[in-house]
Amino acid sequence: MKLRNIITAAALAAMPFAAQAATLVVPAAGTGPGANGSQWQSELTLHTAAPRPLTLSLSLHQGATVLGPVSITLEARETLSIQDVVRSEFGVTGGSGALVIEAADRDARTLAVTSRTVNTSSEGEFGQDIPAIDVNDASGAGDVTALTGPSEGAASRFNFGLYAIDATNVKWELIRADGTIAGTQEVTYVAGQHAQHNAGIQAVFGAAPEDNDTVHARVLSGRAIFYGSVVNATGDPSFVPGIRTREDIVIHFAGLDLDENGTVDVADADGDGVLDARIDIVTSMFGEFFRIVAEGEFGEEVEYEIVSTPSVEASLLDGAGRLRVLASGDVKGTNGELRIRAISGDSSTVLVIPVRYR
Repeated sequence: MKLRNIITAAALAAMPFAAQAATLVVPAAGTGPGANGSQWQSELTLHTAAPRPLTLSLSLHQGATVLGPVSITLEARETLSIQDVVRSEFGVTGGSGALVIEAADRDARTLAVTSRTVNTSSEGEFGQDIPAIDVNDASGAGDVTALTGPSEGAASRFNFGLYAIDATNVKWELIRADGTIAGTQEVTYVAGQHAQHNAGIQAVFGAAPEDNDTVHARVLSGRAIFYGSVVNATGDPSFVPGIRTREDIVIHFAGLDLDENGTVDVADADGDGVLDARIDIVTSMFGEFFRIVAEGEFGEEVEYEIVSTPSVEASLLDGAGRLRVLASGDVKGTNGELRIRAISGDSSTVLVIPVRYR
């Protein structure tokens, strides 16, 4: 056995292998009075399909403040509904935030999580379901998340917001029904922050809402879960999911040269800016080396910039796209992705490299 292999094996044996955890986020929950005499509360329902007890952690993120966590135990195949969860579990009498649920991977696979936020008024009870979203499904750098507004803009309140998983820089864009951009605003959010922009067209852009407005959340860096809500004149809300989209790719991403011999080993054959297959990254103290192969629309040279490599270290070694990725044993057995901004002249896009840590 070569000396390098002996050192690698010893280093791997010394690395910690922590149990993997999963995180689910209900991006909006609240309690207390709202606009126009509304009275809000959220119900969280948890079910486990496991034939054994499990324990999960629940916290409330209000702005950059974290309340909790509180520990919740479910018995075998139990269903538990927590009424007015923001008030009953965290003592909040008025306000909103994001509910963050953390559980071991094994337990998370057995969980079904639903939530409902309702307005109780003299007109009756009106409500909306708000789904729990895995943080692995969040929007990342290079994604444009679309939040579609009401067909009657002046007659409804269009609220929108996000839960920032990492420190996140967002460029908000107001898109009118005819496709024109009527306003932009760049905002930075800290990791773990919840922010809801009530009557967001007015609050974020200083503009009057129009019919069929759409808001684009352009992620410049970081990761976030975006959502919206439309509340009509009777106080009846409708949930607006954030839909991840990507713009047309101008820069051609040929793929990766894994052994740096001048040929592409894993390609982006469909030209969507996402590598067609996951590459393996071995967890070690030495790191993996490979080269990004891309060019501008007309063959121009490309510059690169690392924008997102969650849980691992990555560095560009030269201007030709040579990359070193160092992953510790903590991420062994998981999947992830590297996001690299490619720049050519006035054009730029984010290239996505799916990876498997082994």
